[in-house]
Amino acid sequence: GMAAAAAAAAPPSSLLLVVGGECGCPGLLAYVLEELERGVRSWDVDPGVCSLDEQLKVFVSRHSATFSSIVKGQRSLHHRGDTMETLVLLNPSDKSLCDELRNLLLDPAPHKLLVLAGPCLEETGELLLQTGGFSPHHFLQVLGDREIQNILASRPPPARLPALTITCPTFGDWAQLAPDLPGLQGALRLQLRLNPPAQLPASEGLREFLEYVAESLEPPSPFELLEPPSSGGFLRLAQPCCYIFPGGLGDAAFFAVNGFTMLVNGGSNPKSSFWKLVRHLDRVDAVLVTHAGADSLPGLNSLLRRKLAERQEVAAGGGSWNDRLRRLISPNLGVVFLNAREAAMRLVRGEDEAELALSLLTQLGIAPLSLSRGPPPAQPTVLFQKMGVGRLDMYVLHPPSAGAERSPASVCALLVWHPAGPTEKVVRVLFPGLPLPNRGRPGRCC
Repeated sequence: GMAAAAAAAAPPSSLLLVVGGECGCPGLLAYVLEELERGVRSWDVDPGVCSLDEQLKVFVSRHSATFSSIVKGQRSLHHRGDTMETLVLLNPSDKSLCDELRNLLLDPAPHKLLVLAGPCLEETGELLLQTGGFSPHHFLQVLGDREIQNILASRPPPARLPALTITCPTFGDWAQLAPDLPGLQGALRLQLRLNPPAQLPASEGLREFLEYVAESLEPPSPFELLEPPSSGGFLRLAQPCCYIFPGGLGDAAFFAVNGFTMLVNGGSNPKSSFWKLVRHLDRVDAVLVTHAGADSLPGLNSLLRRKLAERQEVAAGGGSWNDRLRRLISPNLGVVFLNAREAAMRLVRGEDEAELALSLLTQLGIAPLSLSRGPPPAQPTVLFQKMGVGRLDMYVLHPPSAGAERSPASVCALLVWHPAGPTEKVVRVLFPGLPLPNRGRPGRCC
């Protein structure tokens, strides 16, 4: 009875599961669920203190779901029981993730578990969130936060140090995390355990829990991912302008002059960062993919998927004319410049985004053109020319020769707008692509 009363008085054990990014294909979803199962089963919480199997069943039936009004697509599933508090963070922004990590570090619970799972890069293990990447470097910044350490230092010391079990990717840059943790234990007043082996057997509660999370991670349809605008009408951009859309691990850029429009890369977020602008255009005249990978193609592939889904809608018929009209709003696509035949950067168990792009383009009847510099002197490709208005040239600076475009080498291109008016300024925009060799953090597209 005394032990039960003491357990009831203690704060509940705390469990934080984080699933970054959209799981856009079955392979990714299976990988993320395996990582979640590995994480939960690695927790050595005492069954006398907390029956994990029972608490996971309670979570499935009683949790509350919150959709973020600030970060679209982010969801929190939460339940606080007598012996366990669980928070599952789905598709979060980096700010939301860091906020919840701080809360977990400051939580007085004696037993804490953190599971970091989600789509991640094959080479470095960097987790893909909605708004960027989350690497061991970012994680150590949160663990080493002085403000957190000062708050903990101001509290009376606990009789026994709480334990925090952390599971995260075990390869790439995460493999270097272990030596940094012992030095943080004193300041954080925590026993830290990193990626311990499985302690618990598979259980009914865990199976129910993972099934529920899998349903929550079902990828949205192309129409849910890229929503139609609330108002009609097309946008026409006359003056030379260049917009940069932060897209997570890689940006997208959009250049326009006198009604001619060009999209450069798609960014790493499948919820295309450029969509809110291009959905108001009747046509994107050119698409330039400087390099093919998980940082540059997912945003573009979502647009191609939507175009394909629109065609299928038209063929299928049904629904009111207005409904169908609202959905069929993606711009027509002109020429697509894409070199690589395979992705230089991939997600663990994810699709090859370059192969996917080529397949979608084929289904849409668009044959991509490859780019190379060719022999000197450099000859530009004229993208747009109108008497009395001006001419838009594209110079390819890299790769040097035809054939090189089959390699993962990045395209470096210079756009030059020559206005017809003698008083108007020449405008030059350089898209340097990726630095090579590509090691470590991906470069920006623009």
